[in-house]
Amino acid sequence: MSLRGKTRYLIDALSVGSFLGLWQLVVWALKVPDYILPSPREIVLATAADSGVLAGHFVVTMVETLLGLVLAVAVGLVIAVLMHTFRFSGEIVYPYLVLSQAVPLIAIAPLILIWFGLGITAKVAIVSFVCFFPVAVNAYEGFQSVNRDMLDLMRTMDASRWQTYRHLIVPASLPGIFAGLRIAATYSVLGAVIGEWLGGVKGMGIYMTRALTSFRTDKLFGAIVIVMLASFAIFKVADVLAKVTTPWKGEEVNHVKREN
Repeated sequence: MSLRGKTRYLIDALSVGSFLGLWQLVVWALKVPDYILPSPREIVLATAADSGVLAGHFVVTMVETLLGLVLAVAVGLVIAVLMHTFRFSGEIVYPYLVLSQAVPLIAIAPLILIWFGLGITAKVAIVSFVCFFPVAVNAYEGFQSVNRDMLDLMRTMDASRWQTYRHLIVPASLPGIFAGLRIAATYSVLGAVIGEWLGGVKGMGIYMTRALTSFRTDKLFGAIVIVMLASFAIFKVADVLAKVTTPWKGEEVNHVKREN
């Protein structure tokens, strides 16, 4: 790791430590009741005491999240390919994609639960509904932005549609596809938790509901932190995959930095 990278991580650690220290000090100085705002120490202790129960709920939520995210990526890419391949379908489908995101999740999620029940299928469907839009739109925009001269060259070389996608369109669109995947990753865990919150038997949403109804704010904060860290971890996985599959983007950035 470079010196700049180490410095950045040190600054981040100091920032988080200062925030937690200030939080602990304010709660202690003002004698804030636990049920209103627990201190970081109380949150850690409550989370550690409930670690066994939390682990079971966390595994269920992550299974729902990952299955839903994979399904969303598959559906989003298929829709993007269809819109790009058949121009008329793009004009027809694109407005519906936008309208689908105008529907509040809190309104559509109960319907999905009614259609699919309270099991894992409904949660996977909710996560997919939340995540497929950024993947589809960013992939489609990436397909649309492929260099026209390169497309003409592929046609001149009598490349098939599959070869054009395989060797030109998909590689050129990978930065856009992964940009959509990063956005979807940040929403994925949230979608699973909302689905569990509205109805289910196990998961972080169920745990949070029980903590809320019993006024255990310390447990609720602990669950929120775990959900945030899980979302960040999935985002970082998508970020690493993007850097591995598009190494030329890093080279372009380094080249621009050297020129400047």
